[in-house]
Amino acid sequence: MNKKNFILPIAVLSGLLSLVGCGDGEVVRTNNEIYVTVYDGGYGTAWIDQVAKDYEAKTGIRVNWNADQSILERMSSELDSPQSDIYMSHDITWQEYAELGQLEQLDDLYNSQVEGTGKTFKQRLCAGAEEVSRLENGHYYKVCYTQGAGGLVYNIDMFRKYNWSVPTTYDELKTLCQTIVDSKIKTEDLGLVVPIAWSGKDREYYWDYIVFEWWAQLGGMDAINKYKAFLGDDGKYSTGYQVYNPATNHKEFKQAYEKWHELIAMNPSFSESSAQSQLLVNANTLFASGQAAMIPYAQWAKYEIQHNSGIEFDFDIAMMKTPKISATAQDYNYNVGFGDSMIIPANIPETSKKLAKDFLRYLAGEEACKTFVDKARGAFLAFDYSSINLGNLLNDTYIASVYNKLTTCTNFNLVSMNPVAYINSSAIMPWIGNTYYYTKAFADPTNTDYQATAVCDAIYATATNGWSTWMKKAHISD
Repeated sequence: MNKKNFILPIAVLSGLLSLVGCGDGEVVRTNNEIYVTVYDGGYGTAWIDQVAKDYEAKTGIRVNWNADQSILERMSSELDSPQSDIYMSHDITWQEYAELGQLEQLDDLYNSQVEGTGKTFKQRLCAGAEEVSRLENGHYYKVCYTQGAGGLVYNIDMFRKYNWSVPTTYDELKTLCQTIVDSKIKTEDLGLVVPIAWSGKDREYYWDYIVFEWWAQLGGMDAINKYKAFLGDDGKYSTGYQVYNPATNHKEFKQAYEKWHELIAMNPSFSESSAQSQLLVNANTLFASGQAAMIPYAQWAKYEIQHNSGIEFDFDIAMMKTPKISATAQDYNYNVGFGDSMIIPANIPETSKKLAKDFLRYLAGEEACKTFVDKARGAFLAFDYSSINLGNLLNDTYIASVYNKLTTCTNFNLVSMNPVAYINSSAIMPWIGNTYYYTKAFADPTNTDYQATAVCDAIYATATNGWSTWMKKAHISD
């Protein structure tokens, strides 16, 4: 292996950033500046810094941006006395805030023209974004932040060196993993190459990005949309728990997890031996240093892996389309992070609202869309890129691979607009209660409690028993 170039880990970089704008005191707004808070995660801050500069050069309006990892912990109180004019983050329970009157209605933004595109803001959205941005009252209160792609990211140089073909089917993936194990490839002073590095300690859910696509391959959009509706077979809220029935409505989800269990849990040599206790930073280091051929990840992989590990890639990487359960299956792309939101507080001056909407409108244009892909190293904003000229950016193998997934696969998301679902979002996800089974199954593969039948029966029982409580919390009754 070549000698690596080391760069500062993300935690160190975050501490060194000079954040502009939000402080401990109340923000004093003027008519020629806005304040923006972005969640400080896998996209970095180079994109918002550049976009802010470009917007100021174009409009004369200064963008004071702040990168913050703790914003979700105080979002509700922030909206009472906003320190920012725009918040961008994952997991914002915007429906609740909108119903409480804490968010600005965005109908005028959605119907306005985006300069240089000949389209309205609504028309600039990527597929699926409009329907998950409005309440049942028909009004818009958020803008989707990013459109995502997930799957297995692989070391292109390693694949070329050993003449491995990128697998297109599940069976080919399984065969490839066994081939890598049997090859006993050694790296200089680093031991044997393993097929897949992954984090069982703090990122086991990265496997969802592949399992969810197998779910879609097996059941099609009918299965996905039935789940998202969270309505019973009789079309009522009160029987919505029936979507989890593993014998009928949720059988393809069960089959998808079963295929993961067969591939990973039952083949421990396909992973690093301590994957069940592996921290993300350690899994990142394994992949970045050439000790693993593949790693499950999402669109932020190129940025985050290098910054978490402190190792700059000396090889090309790409995200493969998720290998198909069968050769005749359709290619699907799960829009990772599609629930991420950009919101404007209701409790800010009207002038600030106007400027905030103009900034969001600017994000929908070609210049900002291209800048985001470039500076976030392969992530895409939740706008239509079919008319965006990405030019030389597509020479980057990773960016090109994400773009390929987004544009050649059937995209889907799991964002539900059923109040029972979004009020209880942390409890009602496919695994229920954020209880995953990947790590447990890998650590104890023969334990039937972690195999598909028992797991999905337990999910169904939990949903059945908890449904009435979830309905009460959402103030819903049939």
